[in-house]
Amino acid sequence: MTIRFGLLLLIPALLLVTSCQKDTCDAPPVGQNIVGTWKVDSQSGSVVFQADGTLLDPNDLLIDGSVNGMVLDQKSWMLIPGDYLLLRAENGSTSLESEFYISRNDCNRISLEVPFVTVDLRRK
Repeated sequence: MTIRFGLLLLIPALLLVTSCQKDTCDAPPVGQNIVGTWKVDSQSGSVVFQADGTLLDPNDLLIDGSVNGMVLDQKSWMLIPGDYLLLRAENGSTSLESEFYISRNDCNRISLEVPFVTVDLRRK
């Protein structure tokens, strides 16, 4: 009887311990982690960071621009030493750049900062 009672108490305790364990993920370096499709904050649409440095941002969620009516629609990204992400929009010889500080690099979330603004990317 005592053994059965002990087993009855042990089973819920084991279930509680196993259910409390959290799946952990060690994020790879940001240059590898950022490659893929990301949702930007609460915006509709997404951006895609490709391994070749191309940025697909059709809704201009991270960078956009035009000069004298010419749309800067060729977009790219690169990392800069010191945890910075450089985004570039260009068309021919005309270009525009934005630099973000990478303040967080988690498996499914990357946070970018510019003065007074934080942009959260969440993996889709």
